[in-house]
Amino acid sequence: MTQQSEKALNEEYDAKMTRKYQGQIKDGSLQIGDFIVGGDPEVTNLRFVEKFDIQTLKIRIRIDMHIKLRSNTIKELNLGNQRITIENKLLNLKVDDLELENLEVLNLQENKLENYQLYNLAKFKKLHILDVSDNKVDLTHIHSVTSLTKLSMQNCEVTDINQISSLVNLEDLDLSKNTDLDLSPLCKLKSLTKLFITNCDLKTIDQIVLLTTLEVLNISFNLLKNVNSICQLVLLRELDISWNTNLDIAQLKGLDGLIILNLSGCDLRQLSALKPLIYLKTLELTSNYYINIFELQYLKNLTHLYLADCYLVSVYVLRPLAKLEYLDISHNKIVYLDANINDMTKLERLYVQGNSISDFTSVEKHKKFNNEDEYGFRSFQITDQQILSQEDLIFANKFRKIEGPNSQLKQIQNKRQTLKTTLNNCKQQINTVLNNANHNQFTSSIAHLFEKLNQAVSQ
Repeated sequence: MTQQSEKALNEEYDAKMTRKYQGQIKDGSLQIGDFIVGGDPEVTNLRFVEKFDIQTLKIRIRIDMHIKLRSNTIKELNLGNQRITIENKLLNLKVDDLELENLEVLNLQENKLENYQLYNLAKFKKLHILDVSDNKVDLTHIHSVTSLTKLSMQNCEVTDINQISSLVNLEDLDLSKNTDLDLSPLCKLKSLTKLFITNCDLKTIDQIVLLTTLEVLNISFNLLKNVNSICQLVLLRELDISWNTNLDIAQLKGLDGLIILNLSGCDLRQLSALKPLIYLKTLELTSNYYINIFELQYLKNLTHLYLADCYLVSVYVLRPLAKLEYLDISHNKIVYLDANINDMTKLERLYVQGNSISDFTSVEKHKKFNNEDEYGFRSFQITDQQILSQEDLIFANKFRKIEGPNSQLKQIQNKRQTLKTTLNNCKQQINTVLNNANHNQFTSSIAHLFEKLNQAVSQ
């Protein structure tokens, strides 16, 4: 076949494929949700597609049919969640049958790859992002995929990661949900800037002390008791150490370059170690019960602060945080919103649900809270213990979502009127007593006043 005739056949084939997938191709991307392969495997050649996503692919195919996927334009291939196997075929498409010379991104997560040896991927010379999470993989030949810059291996049941140390170009590594890991081989990865080792049952991370290039570190959901081993990682900008219970954070004061810090669920009481972290912009402290938040007033660059479920009764000390844009104080013991909220002029998101707040007037004058179009993000929960005045309800009605029993609200106006009448009657009695200056009558009237007030409130 001459080159001219082959070109004509290719053009005819491309035209046929374009008609077949018309409306599904956008910006060089093809995603197939229900693709049925019959007698002719037309998925063999996709020269005009750069991104091929068959994550939700449903294939009906003869058991003896063999499909190849060939393309020199596909750069991203998503085969995740397909229950792919290697013992027979990859739903009759084997990993070995992927002839994609320019492939850069390959997603094989959550399949049925058992002891899959990654040397099969060495032929993808330009591959730099690989996700084999939730598969049982054999790392013996991983060193052959030298082009990798990002590798995700969550829940792969690996314990020996020595071969990973050969991936000298690796910048982003996720080894989460793999237990009994020896992290010492990672010290050879001089280009590594992001490391995720969450939920690995780690009691110590002393082995990564030499990873001085790290900028992002996630060591959440482990068994760590202190952060002494990471205090030398001075380039860290983002640290997630949440849900390591009874954690000692004293050495965090040395990481003064941090911008994002997550300490949720660490059983913290004092935050004095955070005072030097003046560049922090995002701080998460959710579910640290009875925490003392006094030191937070010194973190004046904070824009996002999460304090949900901390048993707080007041947030008055946050007044100096003028740059706050997002504040979550939901599910605490707060009954009154301090007027200092109005000083946070940049605040755009305020979450207070799960508190027993009965008076919203302290934030009524906040310029961003008085715009009807911006109330969608706020949600107030009204509990059985709350009594709101009519004025409070007028302000609360500006919000789009109010959670709580409506029956309590129906009684508000009646209670308010009863209290008003009782107070007027008592005022007349007190004036009479004062005019007559009768001590016995005065004592009796005061007792009567408190009796009436108690009756009114208990109704």
